Amino acid sequence: MWISRYVCLFLIYSCLGWIYETVFCTMRDGSWENRGFLYGPVLPIYGTGVAAISFIIHFSARQGIVLSPWVIYIISVFGSAVLEYGTSWGMEKLFHALWWDYSSLPLNVHGRISLFTSLGFGLGGLLIVYEIVPFFEGLMKDIPSIVVELMSLCLLFAFAVDITVTVTELYHFDQIVIKADASFNQSMTALVDGVVQRTGRVKQDIITRRAAVTEEILFVSGAAKKAIHRVYIFKDADKQAEASKNRVLSALKKISGKSGKRSDDE
Repeated sequence: MWISRYVCLFLIYSCLGWIYETVFCTMRDGSWENRGFLYGPVLPIYGTGVAAISFIIHFSARQGIVLSPWVIYIISVFGSAVLEYGTSWGMEKLFHALWWDYSSLPLNVHGRISLFTSLGFGLGGLLIVYEIVPFFEGLMKDIPSIVVELMSLCLLFAFAVDITVTVTELYHFDQIVIKADASFNQSMTALVDGVVQRTGRVKQDIITRRAAVTEEILFVSGAAKKAIHRVYIFKDADKQAEASKNRVLSALKKISGKSGKRSDDE
């Protein structure tokens, strides 16, 4: 029973995190920005963080320990830093991409976390512990157990489907990029080998082959394009030539441009 309640609260907090990030980034940039890794309006990193600190507080209370605001603040600061760094590192290893980058901020660590954002999350932790968590836990207590269990099953199913679709599309795009890059490099090797004999045709062949590679990258499903839009930047995880990374970033810009035109037409 308590697991079902935590599942529901986890997804509620994930949705609130998505609302906060989307509103903040939209107001900051002056244009709509759908934040998050998944298609649905959830940011699991927020749900995980809030559920974790809520569990710590309840566990401490059962042991007869009441955490002071300063202790909660410190837990929130360090907890958010560990969660952000671990999530960023893991997603970069899996998808060769970043969904946020704090490199422009002072006192950052590899662009994954920064002192000022962690301090801000500490203040957010106080708001969550003293206002948001009690409010939603109070609402959950008034809902019958059977309803909570059904809600948790339905929400968990939708969440699992969202993760599966997102991961599949991003992995598929990553494979397209790797395949296209290998094909382009092979073609370039052949061109260089015959450059003396085919001097007049080299430039046109390069343009043609580069265009073919770009089209292959752009020829992905609509779902994949939506997932790619939410990526802050793709990393060259295999340490290939800088030109390879530039081709990928150029293709992503074209994806964004074409998708924007299509949305306007619709």
